[in-house]
Amino acid sequence: MKTFNKHIFIVLIAVLFVQTGYTQSGYMDNALNYSQLLKNKTDEGTYKLIGTFKVQGTSYLYGEKNKGDLFSPEAKAYNIYLSFNTYSQEVEFYSTSNPDKPLIKEPSSVDSFIIHSDVSKGFSNPLKFIYGSHLGSSENEYYLEMYKGEKYSIYKRYKSELGYVSTNYIQSELRQFDLTYDYFYSTDQKAGLNKLKTNASSIIKEFKKIKDISPVFNYNDFTKNHDEALIKAFIYLNN
Repeated sequence: MKTFNKHIFIVLIAVLFVQTGYTQSGYMDNALNYSQLLKNKTDEGTYKLIGTFKVQGTSYLYGEKNKGDLFSPEAKAYNIYLSFNTYSQEVEFYSTSNPDKPLIKEPSSVDSFIIHSDVSKGFSNPLKFIYGSHLGSSENEYYLEMYKGEKYSIYKRYKSELGYVSTNYIQSELRQFDLTYDYFYSTDQKAGLNKLKTNASSIIKEFKKIKDISPVFNYNDFTKNHDEALIKAFIYLNN
C-alpha cells in the first residue's frame, strides 16, 4: 500500500510541475500543441515498447511522413517524406524504392534536413534542422535554425523524454512521450552553442554586455510567443 501511495504522489507532483511551467510562461509551443493533439487521438491501448516501458503518444515531430529534404555526406534527397524521431534523434525517410517502410538514418549520418511548411500543422515556414557537430556541439542532436545572423544566431532543440501518464495510478511500466524544447545561440566570436534560460530577464541579462535588447524584447512579448520574441531580439543584436 505504501508503494502504491508513493507512486501516486510522484505522478501528481510531475503533473503539477508541468502544468505550473505552462502557466508561468503563458506560451504553448506549436509542436507541443500538435504532439498533444496526436496523443489525444491515439488509442489508449496503443503503445511503443522501450526497454521495460509501454510508452503512449508519439516521439515524431509533427507526426510521421512530413514532406521535406534530406542532406547527408553521401547524397541529397528532395521532396521526400521524412519523420524526425525526437526521442532517438534519428531521421527516417521514404523514397520510391521504400514507399512503405522507412529507412532509418543515425543522427551523425545526416548533416541537415528540412521539413517543408505545412499550414495545416501550424507552421508556415520550412523548418531547417542542423546536426550538432556542424554548430560546434558535441551532442548527438539536431537543432532547429530559427534565425541565422552574421554575428549571432538562435537555435531550438526538440527532444522527447519518457514521462508519467497523469491518468495512470496502477501500471508502473506505463509512460508517455513528453516533448520538450530548449533554446541555444551561437556567436561569431566563439565556437559552440550557448544555452539560454527560458525567462525574459535572464535573456536580457545574457546579452547586457553586448547590447541592451530591452527596447525590442520584454516579458510580455516573450510570454506571448517565445520564438517571435527571440527572433526579433536576435535581429536587433545583429544590427
